[in-house]
Amino acid sequence: MIGGARMRRTLRGVVSASVAAALVLAATPAWACTQVYFGPEATANGSVIYGRSEDYAPRYPKQFGVEPQTSGKVYWSAENGAAQDPSLNFTRTAPGETYRYTYVRDLPAYWEGASGAYSEAGVNEAGVSVDATVSLEGNAEVAAIDPLVVNGLGEYSIVDVVLSEASTAREGVELLGSIIDGQGTQECASLIIADAEEAWHFWQLSGHQWLAVRVPGNVVGLSANIERLTCMVDLGDEDGCLHSAGLREVAEAAGTLAGTDDVIDVGKSYLLQEEEPSNYSRYAQGRLALGEPLEPGISYEVDEAGAIASMENAPLLFVPSRSDYDLSDAMRVLRTRGEGTQFDTSVNDAAYPVANPTVVESHLFEVRPGLDPQLATVEWLSLSPSEFALYVPCYGALVTEVDPGLYPDADAFDLGHAIDVIEEGSAEQAALQSGTNPVLNYLLMDINILAQAHREQVGTGVHAYLDTLQAEVIAQQDEVDELLRSSVPETDRTEFANEAHACVSRQVYEHGASLLEDLRAYLQAGSFAEQFVPAGLDETGQLVEPLTYADEMRGFGSGATEAVEDAAAAGASVVDEAPVDEPALQGDLQLPTPVKYVLCVVGIVVEAAIALALHKARHK
Repeated sequence: MIGGARMRRTLRGVVSASVAAALVLAATPAWACTQVYFGPEATANGSVIYGRSEDYAPRYPKQFGVEPQTSGKVYWSAENGAAQDPSLNFTRTAPGETYRYTYVRDLPAYWEGASGAYSEAGVNEAGVSVDATVSLEGNAEVAAIDPLVVNGLGEYSIVDVVLSEASTAREGVELLGSIIDGQGTQECASLIIADAEEAWHFWQLSGHQWLAVRVPGNVVGLSANIERLTCMVDLGDEDGCLHSAGLREVAEAAGTLAGTDDVIDVGKSYLLQEEEPSNYSRYAQGRLALGEPLEPGISYEVDEAGAIASMENAPLLFVPSRSDYDLSDAMRVLRTRGEGTQFDTSVNDAAYPVANPTVVESHLFEVRPGLDPQLATVEWLSLSPSEFALYVPCYGALVTEVDPGLYPDADAFDLGHAIDVIEEGSAEQAALQSGTNPVLNYLLMDINILAQAHREQVGTGVHAYLDTLQAEVIAQQDEVDELLRSSVPETDRTEFANEAHACVSRQVYEHGASLLEDLRAYLQAGSFAEQFVPAGLDETGQLVEPLTYADEMRGFGSGATEAVEDAAAAGASVVDEAPVDEPALQGDLQLPTPVKYVLCVVGIVVEAAIALALHKARHK
């Protein structure tokens, strides 16, 4: 989540004034992200699934891209202004060559031209993934003993540092810990680092105190910026718990240590014990979306306005009643507004929702334990508010490029359709304008703006279309994944991953553009006697134009070769009997002549091989 240092500095004007204006207009709590985690024993396919909705401001575009390998990398944060002054901002030089990785990053335009801001989530080529951060607030007693460090490590740089330098999740934990030991941290927060073998929950707790625990496989986790969430940690577990040397002593000196012997309560020992009601409502909505009731274990009080005024004994990690969760469950948590519950935002204004209007993107990592690190993690990203989200899969450990039209580089990103329209109060009008913006962020933003503004008339129809499309993307991704794991040579994996991401992104965009066109036509007609029904769904609720993602990827590499072999086998007995002259080669190759068919497909294969060789040469 983006909060803490970032939120406060934005309002001081370090970032553009338009962001601050949007925040005021949004009337949102300062911190409003939600993080989920599912251990492998809690999911249907044995995957670890985790991720978060990143909250900041309405129509705030994020850039999805790939950071290349480099050597001697220097990190500079701009959390205290764009000046590269080590007394104000965190800086570090990587000790050697860095890894390639994906990122979901702020644009330099919002940071006085400073680059590399708030990468938030990504996967590196070693298969390490990071989701950072969930902002928290420390208690005053600990701050008096070990205050935060103004130029210490912060959310601005965490993902870049870990993904640039860590080859395993544990190594990432140790790296962060060593940096906080030496340079300190400027904020309290938590994050998750994972690889194909294990997942770790990491806390920045005070200026130089940190803690990380390996997450058990049988639990589900839910976090909504609540410092009071119960999490008992055994500091004596040397294999499953890593922490700063003075962790226990600082809390003791502050008089806040809670626990017995080596087992401490993290929240009560280090963090603030007062909460915003909005955090409680998001936690409640998330649990109920999972089918996990609050009672009897969690006690809470609801005030006259319908807000949760207090909550006790709410766990960060818990053993769920189910063991068959999947991606759709995680997506449902991040898009929930408490529908059908006591905390349904549609009928209870005091229940601030998980899917709030200031979510800028949501991401999930699907980590398959035991697989090759290159293949183990699928990154699912929706560059939009999470209520009407659409997640696109990506092999983050493999990709080296993204479609520059759908995912522009920072220098090419047109901000004219972003936050500036909020200042003029014309977000809905901008979303209603004919034509589709070529940037995937903006397409999804427009769908969300219109669907949120007219939820009663169009919400059900938009959800029906997006849910059907998302289910089809997930199903076809399973097919593509099987193809990659079973049929694509290791040397061709990156090319395959690049093409797969471009293909599914393009098809998601095309289907989204069709939905947006239908939505605009319905709203511009102005007759709401009947609910919105997307033209892209047939009478059975299926897509009129099915995805062809899996079919297209089946044609990668082996598909054309098999066609040549089949055609050659079919026409082998007549090749010598049907000589082909030059004019015939220039004619209609669809004539039923086996030789022509063989030569045509051979030509396609040769052309593809040349293109692949040129591509590899360009990207060496």
